[in-house]
Amino acid sequence: MKERFKVESTENGYRVLDPAGKVLAIMERRPQAFEFVRDRGGRVHLQWARTVIGKETVPRDFSATHGGFGAGRIMTMISGDQRGRWAWFVNGRDPDTGRTGSSSGREDTKDQAVAELEASYTEFIAYAERYGGSKRHA
Repeated sequence: MKERFKVESTENGYRVLDPAGKVLAIMERRPQAFEFVRDRGGRVHLQWARTVIGKETVPRDFSATHGGFGAGRIMTMISGDQRGRWAWFVNGRDPDTGRTGSSSGREDTKDQAVAELEASYTEFIAYAERYGGSKRHA
C-alpha cells in the first residue's frame, strides 16, 4: 500500500508532511503539493467521516474530504455478486482549477478501498492544471 502524506493549507500555499509529521515541502498550489506526493509513490491522507444523508448516518458508508472539499466516498456493496465488497468513488470538482472528474473501483476490504480512493484522488488533483482550469487556489 502506498505511504500516506498530509497536505495542509498554509497562509502562503500548501505544505507536505510525511507520516511522522516532518515538513517535506511547501508549495504554492494544491496540485503541486499532490504532484509532490504522487511523484514519491504516495497518496494524500484525506479526512474521513460517516456519510450523512437526511440527517441520518448511513451504515458502512464513509465520505472523504480534503480542506473542506468533497473528495469521494466508500461503502459496502449490499447486493449482487459483489455483496460485502467495498466500492469507492472519486467524484466532484477540483477546488483549485474547477476541473471535474470521477473514477471508481471495488476492493475486498475497507482499508483497500480507502487506499485506492486516496491514491486516485491524489492522481486527480496532481494532474488538475495539466487538464484544464486556472491556476488559482482556494
